[in-house]
Amino acid sequence: MDNSIFENTQFSYNIATESSNEPLKILQVNLARAKAATNQLQETASTIKPDVILVQEQYINNNGIPGIPQTWKTFSSSNQKAAILIPSPKLKPALLATKVNMVALKIQTSSFPITIISAYSSPAQDVHTTLQEIQEIISSLPEEKIIIGADLNGHNTLWGYRSNDNRGKDILDFILANNLNIINKPDALPTFQRNSSVGWPDLTLCSQSLIDSSINWEVLEEISLSDHRYIETTIASTVANQFYKRYKTRHGNHLRFLNILGKEIYHLEKK
Repeated sequence: MDNSIFENTQFSYNIATESSNEPLKILQVNLARAKAATNQLQETASTIKPDVILVQEQYINNNGIPGIPQTWKTFSSSNQKAAILIPSPKLKPALLATKVNMVALKIQTSSFPITIISAYSSPAQDVHTTLQEIQEIISSLPEEKIIIGADLNGHNTLWGYRSNDNRGKDILDFILANNLNIINKPDALPTFQRNSSVGWPDLTLCSQSLIDSSINWEVLEEISLSDHRYIETTIASTVANQFYKRYKTRHGNHLRFLNILGKEIYHLEKK
């Protein structure tokens, strides 16, 4: 068969023809609105090589995030306090929603599509506002695989604190109501440290449908130049690169196209 009238074009979703054997790697961090921490992120990413980066309280200047490569794809919440960064040019994300306190997109792995959410709720803000925004995404995607990286500033012993507060109880109610799983380990390093104060405000959650996947979660000790530590989550599913084959018919050759298509239809019918 003559392939000269075909071209390969990349799209967000399709049958995977190439895939990496590496697991999906997600890096998560609150950058504390610090320029130095935002600049440090690029250096850390070059070492860790994440597929996806979930950030909160990123440094903003001129309506953008300075200090990160222009080749990275960037998706931000409308208040620009949560964002998803895609360092890999091979990954083709599809934006699902941009809300005030969160942003959601979908990527395709070789095994399944997965929805990824980054969200932030300030301690001074009603956490229900952010939870409701996340709820709207979850409700619109029943049974789908979802992972959430969020700084919600709630205290609960299930994710490392020594005691619970009302905010933490509300977050836990939300987790239980949506059948989500807490990936955080209660005995992990604090995700937040400022002078002598420590905390675990940064959560990583996933849908029940992801439980069958092998997930590894770890608080890293790499320097972040923020008062929050990096969190690395790996999911045992490879990232796929997708391609469609399209016919070039713009400049004629329609009869040739029909002849080749007819042969392909014949072969399909024989099968």
